[in-house]
Amino acid sequence: MHVDQSYLGPTRPAPDAKPPLRVGIVPLPDFTLMSLSCFVEFLRLSADERDYSRQIYCAWDLLAEDAKPITASCGFPMLPTKRFGDPADYDYVVVHGGILHTAKPIPDATIDFIQRAISAGVPLIGLCTGQFLLARMGLLEGRRCAVHFSMADALRQLHPGAIPVTDEPVVRDAIITCPGGLAAINLAMHLVTEHCGKVRADKTLHFLMADRGYDQMQVVSATDDEIGLNCSDQRVVNAVGLMRQRMHETGSVTSIASAVGVSERELSRLFDLHLHVPPAAYWRQIRLKAAHWMVLNSTRSITQIAHECGFTDSAHLILWFKRTYQTTPSRLRTIRKQVGGH
Repeated sequence: MHVDQSYLGPTRPAPDAKPPLRVGIVPLPDFTLMSLSCFVEFLRLSADERDYSRQIYCAWDLLAEDAKPITASCGFPMLPTKRFGDPADYDYVVVHGGILHTAKPIPDATIDFIQRAISAGVPLIGLCTGQFLLARMGLLEGRRCAVHFSMADALRQLHPGAIPVTDEPVVRDAIITCPGGLAAINLAMHLVTEHCGKVRADKTLHFLMADRGYDQMQVVSATDDEIGLNCSDQRVVNAVGLMRQRMHETGSVTSIASAVGVSERELSRLFDLHLHVPPAAYWRQIRLKAAHWMVLNSTRSITQIAHECGFTDSAHLILWFKRTYQTTPSRLRTIRKQVGGH
């Protein structure tokens, strides 16, 4: 059945460029489905505009030695999307564990692939109980390691050289570790922020939290700006969320106002009251922050950056960029290179 997706609104063609974040996920026997879902859904929502699910800014694969289904701890079978190949195809290899007492052995091909990732210098991530395998391979000796509080004693007994950490959602000590569950959102947010920019991560975080007050779930430690600007008016919060989701599209304040159920004039009054800036200027600030990050952290052309950040053309971006940062995008990129930046 074909469903008309025009209700999602207009979208732009995918840029012809390699995603800045590529992740290969290696599930161990009886891996946890919740951790996988939280992690991949954050990547999916960060990878494209709105809910189109194209792997533009993030790409991911579920890896295995063959095409046979992999069974999660809940009993659901999942099909791998790709067989083990060159680990250098990824920016990270995630070793995703689950039930420690499973009777299913870890395939030799899985351990071999992880070893090849180490040899290729690909950073490893231990998710849920994947760090137990990494510790078994001698990779966590003397290193801090994020684990669920219920697994800390097991880690101490099985791998006394590893240092369990139970009060942090993500620990980076040469190897990145995450206890899984909802903390997998933190892990994905950490990677997206580093490789795709804070604006893109903020957009996804707001989408996931909806109107439930994500800070009250005590899952993600975020600033007020990230979780709703410490604003009591839900119409403003939702408008800002829509601006983040539509950052890469050309759009109007009128459409945002309509979507949150107020007139453009009323939305302007609310923004002036709570944020002390007009809606259009706030939206432009979001776009400029994203463009600024991309100028410094990507090799995309200024024209491509303008296109992806919702400006009508490069001249429009350059005009506002210079007004805001007192320099042009090209000049900023040149200065960054001169002082030894990437």
